[in-house]
Amino acid sequence: MAASNPHTGAREHVILERLADQGHRLTGPRQAIVGYVAPRTDTFSAQDVADQLHARGIHVGRATVFRTIDLLADLGFLHRIQNDDGYHRYTVCADEEHHHHARCVDCGAVLALHAPGLEREIDRIAQEADFQVLDHILELVGRCPLCRGSR
Repeated sequence: MAASNPHTGAREHVILERLADQGHRLTGPRQAIVGYVAPRTDTFSAQDVADQLHARGIHVGRATVFRTIDLLADLGFLHRIQNDDGYHRYTVCADEEHHHHARCVDCGAVLALHAPGLEREIDRIAQEADFQVLDHILELVGRCPLCRGSR
């Protein structure tokens, strides 16, 4: 079962609006995919999305799901997570501000982390090394408070 966000409608609206503003067509399948992933606060695979849409009677081709998930990730609406099995999983990133993630290994919940002090330190280290940073990704992997409490 997918974890959900109380601001589901707002997050879905923001993603669809930003897609349209960037010139992408809001096809029925694309809207169904965004509608399914927008409320999620856990990680999911493109295959999970295809399977769940099909189970709900929403028939979107597997290739369309995979292409749409890739598009959403490329545009920054989803964050790709390299899973231990070598396959990508995703989490929703409707926040346009640069951030990092903390991911629970037990329940799959993902928390956005804003760390301006860390960003300044990365800039300092890069400057010291005379290195131009184009992007960076930091993911903390561990257990959330709920999963730690259930042990």
